[in-house]
Amino acid sequence: MKRKGVPQLMVGDLGFHVVRLGPAVDEAGDDRPPVVFLHGLIIDNISTFYYTLAPVAARRHHVVCYDMRGHGASDRPATGYKLEDAVDDLVGVLDALGITEPCHLVGYSFGGTVAMAAAVWRPERVAGLVLIETEPGTEDWSEEMIGNLEDVVAGFEDPEFRRFMAEEAPRGLRRLVGDCEELVTRSTLPDDFRTSKETTVDELAAVTQPTLLVFGDNSEILDVAFLLDDTMPNTELCIIKDCSHQVMVEAPDIVQDRLERWLDHQAKALSNRGAA
Repeated sequence: MKRKGVPQLMVGDLGFHVVRLGPAVDEAGDDRPPVVFLHGLIIDNISTFYYTLAPVAARRHHVVCYDMRGHGASDRPATGYKLEDAVDDLVGVLDALGITEPCHLVGYSFGGTVAMAAAVWRPERVAGLVLIETEPGTEDWSEEMIGNLEDVVAGFEDPEFRRFMAEEAPRGLRRLVGDCEELVTRSTLPDDFRTSKETTVDELAAVTQPTLLVFGDNSEILDVAFLLDDTMPNTELCIIKDCSHQVMVEAPDIVQDRLERWLDHQAKALSNRGAA
């Protein structure tokens, strides 16, 4: 489905809603890697980062946020939802913007799954990773993700929920629910997830880019945080107390502080390497 009324960046025959933010104070010049934000799946879009972490990174970095295929104000085709399609879309958006240097990828939930896949399959485009409440695209991941989405959509059939949506729900919520139903029931997304190329633990062990892992201590996938920290060779693990999968809502100041400090540390390390 084509979106109308919103400026889009064309990548092939698909339009993507893209927002770029620039540094208000650019102390380090243009040598700092751009920072690209990748949001979560279906009931999520560019706003997850636009109103939270992106302005923080934009103080000293060039920032890119975009709605993924099928989400927000980007086009919603009926097909093309494999994990490798998401990585191709990421590279396509960057190419269309003229960004060819390696970037820091900041991914929340499914966005982090895409970021890890990009680091494995297109490592030349990745300078570093910030992975927030996310897990790699293994075979088990795809089945669990689709099962959860199908359960959510099945819940939409509850009569009381339908009444609430028709009579009381705000417009934004109605749109998100409609988007979820359309993607799960009227696109190839479920089948595409199941047939996506797997991101293996052995492949992640070869990812040498610096990586910040951010998880809540009440997260349902906290075991993944320890797995990634043990597997990937250049990680920093941040577990935030009294937080769940919604860590960016529950502890926004802490997440913002850790991101900003991590980005500054990477910039200093890059500068020191350049001076050596």
